[in-house]
Amino acid sequence: MSQKRVIMLDLLRGGAMILVVAYHLLHDLVYLAQMSLPHWLTPGDPIVEAVHTGFLWVLFAVSGICSGYSRNLLRRGVGLYLIGFAVTLVTVLWLSDFIIVFGVLSCFGACMVLTALCEKVLDRIPWPILTALGVVLWLVFAHFPDGILHLGVCDVRVEFPNVEYLYSLGITSDRFASLDYFPVIPFLFMFWAGRGLYRPIARGNFPAWFYTSHCRLIEWIGGHSLVIYAVHQPILIGILWCVGKVVL
Repeated sequence: MSQKRVIMLDLLRGGAMILVVAYHLLHDLVYLAQMSLPHWLTPGDPIVEAVHTGFLWVLFAVSGICSGYSRNLLRRGVGLYLIGFAVTLVTVLWLSDFIIVFGVLSCFGACMVLTALCEKVLDRIPWPILTALGVVLWLVFAHFPDGILHLGVCDVRVEFPNVEYLYSLGITSDRFASLDYFPVIPFLFMFWAGRGLYRPIARGNFPAWFYTSHCRLIEWIGGHSLVIYAVHQPILIGILWCVGKVVL
């Protein structure tokens, strides 16, 4: 399979990152700076959250696609997880009002590690089945951290034990709090859906424009998405603090 960089993946990731930064800016304005915004710009509104879910799908699916191009996915995953853990330590020690436990970097790292460990099994599953299975499992477990499973026409509520150390899976205690929280369930399933799409993309089976489209700025953002994700919230909060909208 071709290992040539597919620019459209950077474009998709870059576009999703722009929306992530915009969403978090709106969140900070509403919940930290206590500003009143129209409902269609307020995180928590059903339309805003539907769009939010959409670009989260893009980020995790594209990351799953790119995992197929990685020469050492396990090492990359461990590295990302450790960076996510470092973010947690910094917030716990110095930013107690903005603690991040198992944020998106930790989740990406965990998804990469689990995919690397299951790689041989996953790559034996026909890609349409793997992608469809990932999407279906996402739909079933989308609200798993809230104790809800979507089973077709009905929802099933699940009672979790009140434990402290299963938050990585989506099971939290009453005392758990995190400003940025992405448990492995359900996000691993969208990652695996993307992993299935890697095969037809790497074979060149997608339309020609998928491989030839360009937009330099968005490509650059997509190529540096993890760094941008790691630093954008502190920058946004710092800006709001400088203009007197947030008290740290």
